[in-house]
Amino acid sequence: MPDTKPPALNTPAPEPVVARTEDTASDLDLDDIQAEAAQRRRQRRLLWGIVIIPMILAIVYYALLADSRYVSQAQVAVRQTNGESSQALPGLAMMLTGTNPTSREETLYLREYIRSQDMLDALNAQLDWTAHFADRWRDPLYWLPADATTEDQLTFYQRLVNAQFDEETGLLMVTVEALDPAFAQDSLAFILKASEVFVNELSHRMAREQVRFAEDELARAHRDYETERNQILDFQRQNQFLDAGEAAKKRAAIIGELESRLVTAHAELKALNARLAGDAPAVRTKQTEIRALEQQLAVENKRLLSDQGQNNLNVVAAQFRKLEVDGKIAEETYKLSVVALQSARIEASKKIRSLVTVVSPNLPDEALYPRRLYNLFTLLIVLLLVYGITRFIIASIEDHRD
Repeated sequence: MPDTKPPALNTPAPEPVVARTEDTASDLDLDDIQAEAAQRRRQRRLLWGIVIIPMILAIVYYALLADSRYVSQAQVAVRQTNGESSQALPGLAMMLTGTNPTSREETLYLREYIRSQDMLDALNAQLDWTAHFADRWRDPLYWLPADATTEDQLTFYQRLVNAQFDEETGLLMVTVEALDPAFAQDSLAFILKASEVFVNELSHRMAREQVRFAEDELARAHRDYETERNQILDFQRQNQFLDAGEAAKKRAAIIGELESRLVTAHAELKALNARLAGDAPAVRTKQTEIRALEQQLAVENKRLLSDQGQNNLNVVAAQFRKLEVDGKIAEETYKLSVVALQSARIEASKKIRSLVTVVSPNLPDEALYPRRLYNLFTLLIVLLLVYGITRFIIASIEDHRD
């Protein structure tokens, strides 16, 4: 039989597998390259925005715009000016032994006064302090407009004038920044001068208030004492008694004597009646004596004792006793007020304080601020930390998104 072959089918030849795999790999590599390029662009923008541009601005500011600020420093202490212990020791021994310690309370008052509006007003009146900084527009961080408000002037003043209290030594360090070294020294010298006046006035005012209170109490006690004394004198003059209590005692002694004589007379009368007739002269005489004693005793009792409201000796004595007690109270109060005034004057003298300048205001030779290299290096470290933290946060977010 002849060989018969089936007709060939027209089917396309299969594509090469290797070529398809290579195209897919090339597409993935291209996507990765584009993603990496986009990520690098974002990182560069982030680096420029967080680190490079702020550093450029900082370098321009510190190199071209920032004004040099000179700092004058001084150290002062508020101390007691007098006292028994301070007179016996020299200054250094007094500071070492602590017999004349600094006044912490007054020093804190002084610190607040130095940074107050009152001190700024005094500086403006004496040195025209704000004019020294007005319209220095080149430095935007230390620019004080000429028409600045009082609150803005005080805020600016407190940035340049500082006072720090050392708890260990009791010293108050005062620093003043200015654009001119001589002006910084003059400003600090005037601040110390005004502070000395403030401390003296504060301590003297406290002492005067304490003494004035004691003097007022003494004057009131003296008036009360004079009033009570005059009442006693008027009472004695009206009742014709120097001491109603003593008069009552004497009257009671008289009554006691009359009663004793009356008892004796009654005994004698009984004896006479036993020996003589009732109409005997001796008996009648004794009876007359007894009636006289009884009448006199009644009169004396009436003069000594009576109901309240009658002007008799017991009432007078009670009234006098009350006046006497009130007078003694007023007298004791007056004596205590005299002692209190003396003590107040002694304590007031101990409260007198003075400002001691330990370190005088210096004339700076070079500008202490701004510390350009230190500030730039610190800023660079901070910006790099911010940049690193930001990159970490962004990377975390992208990982969670994938």
